[in-house]
Amino acid sequence: MNMRSSLLVQKFKLYIVKMGSGMYDATIEGHTPNGYFVSYDEWGNKEEVDPANVRLIEFNALLEAEKVAEATKQAIKRKIAQAASVDFQSRSLPAKLRINPDDTEEVKAAKRKKIHSFKSKMRFEQLEVVQNKRQNAWQQFQTTKGSSKKIGFFSGRKRESIFKSPDDPNGKVGVTGSGKGLTEFQRREKHLHLKGGVAETDD
Repeated sequence: MNMRSSLLVQKFKLYIVKMGSGMYDATIEGHTPNGYFVSYDEWGNKEEVDPANVRLIEFNALLEAEKVAEATKQAIKRKIAQAASVDFQSRSLPAKLRINPDDTEEVKAAKRKKIHSFKSKMRFEQLEVVQNKRQNAWQQFQTTKGSSKKIGFFSGRKRESIFKSPDDPNGKVGVTGSGKGLTEFQRREKHLHLKGGVAETDD
């Protein structure tokens, strides 16, 4: 018997009494006379455990699908956030606005007002840059996503009304193909059969 068969390397949850009442993720490495030889996923250490303490992890397809969908959603958010990450270069405070120790109280108060105004302006500029980048990233994502649209009811292709005026002046409204005349088919020719060198015709 192969000790590392696909059956034995499945993920199991273990309930180990001597380690407390916790459940631990582990992989079964093989069988032993007294149970299983397991490797703990989190720590990497290995030991022999009683079969009664081994519980198979239940697989929930719906839960897994939700996890994948959430991961995809978060990945898109991360991409947009990365695209919107700030290339904004914050300007340093101009030398004339820096408060000097020998400035009077009036000058200091005036400079503080200007510093506050300067910082507010920088903050708004930064927010605007980030917002524009996010918007561009989202538009780019939407454009890429919508580039492979299939033709359908909402695809933008205009359908013609059956009640529109026909192109032919003799055509009737509401009658499909009106005024075009009957479809012409090629006339069937008589087929010649050669029988003993003499041609016979189908009547």
